[in-house]
Amino acid sequence: MAFDVKKNILMTIAGKSAILLFNFLAVVLTTNLWGAEGRGIVAMFMADLSLLAIVANIFTGSSVSYYLQKSGISRLFVIATLWIFITSSIGALIFHILEMENLSLFFLITSVFLGFIAFFNSSYVGAQRIKSYNILTVLQPLLLLVFMLLFYHFVDSSYRAYFYAQMLSLFILTIACLYLDRGRFSFRDLSRLVPIAVRSFRFGFQTELSNFLQFFNYRLSFYFLCHLVGHASVGVFSIGVTLAEAIWIVSRSISMVQYSKLLKDKDSEDSRKSTLQVAKYSFLVTLFILVVANVLPKEVYTYIFGPDFYDVKLVLLYLSPGVLFIAVSNVFGHYFSAIGKLRILVIKSFVGVLVTLLLSFALVNRWQIVGASIVNMSSNIVTSLILFVAFWRYTTHTPVDSNEDSCEMEKYEE
Repeated sequence: MAFDVKKNILMTIAGKSAILLFNFLAVVLTTNLWGAEGRGIVAMFMADLSLLAIVANIFTGSSVSYYLQKSGISRLFVIATLWIFITSSIGALIFHILEMENLSLFFLITSVFLGFIAFFNSSYVGAQRIKSYNILTVLQPLLLLVFMLLFYHFVDSSYRAYFYAQMLSLFILTIACLYLDRGRFSFRDLSRLVPIAVRSFRFGFQTELSNFLQFFNYRLSFYFLCHLVGHASVGVFSIGVTLAEAIWIVSRSISMVQYSKLLKDKDSEDSRKSTLQVAKYSFLVTLFILVVANVLPKEVYTYIFGPDFYDVKLVLLYLSPGVLFIAVSNVFGHYFSAIGKLRILVIKSFVGVLVTLLLSFALVNRWQIVGASIVNMSSNIVTSLILFVAFWRYTTHTPVDSNEDSCEMEKYEE
């Protein structure tokens, strides 16, 4: 069956829209039930969990998509399972030492199941099973929302209801994936695990190093705010960031479909043209959404999220230029990842971290939430400009039939 790009893009956007709706409802519930302080605790927990997920994704993320056809899902699954339990255990121990809310058990269990969900999502992208990918990603926030309401009303009315719901939703989805995909696994031949693991690690490490650095571009301000101001400020800022990142739904949807197609088609004139076309669509749609979001009066945001969140619109206003830049550069980032050009992703993320660090010391302590918003915006613009220039230089000076420095990962497959 042919890979229908337009159909899969529309299907993915529909799926991401559903995810956006369910996540939005979950955010609204957390803000109204537990206020800025409770929302701040949830946001910091999720930030720490996302940081650990980047490490786990070395063997559960893009390396699974990239090597699925070459190495087989069974070998990749065995390697990923070992890695998930190792990283989750170490991460939970560090979390227990550093955090004060006594949430380390939640952290351990959630990170394990999240690792398995990441593995199955990556395997669906690698196999171009976009429908399965969309179903799994939609069910996750839907179940979280349903279980959070149930736990809040019948078990625990504190913010811990969120963590109970998260664990149960991820557990159900993990069991469902294992059961429904059981026919894909065959553990009779597990030879060459070590060379496959080494090859996957090299690819995954380069990809996740970029994501690790990019994480700090997106979330380092959370830690500065938490340390300098408190959880309540993180709660307010996190809502603005959540809204800003939700606007990337179109960019992430079409980039993911484009990435899946590029894994099969590799670099070509058509893939370069389609990447530019996708970037233009992403720009126009994101610009329209940003205009609408910033035109809404402040009272709309306080009505939805509660009186503690009166600064949300201000945060979104400052973040908007960076959101628009990232919406376009996401497309180019997925292009470089799909053709194995990972070095540029690491470079742009590293530069972004430097910008974030330098500006955070100067602005967050002085202007708090506004300072954090300016830091986030500036880092997004700088990293995006690097990708814009890199894409232009690469597509202008590198012929599609050139073997020079072709996929940087090919040397690891020998």
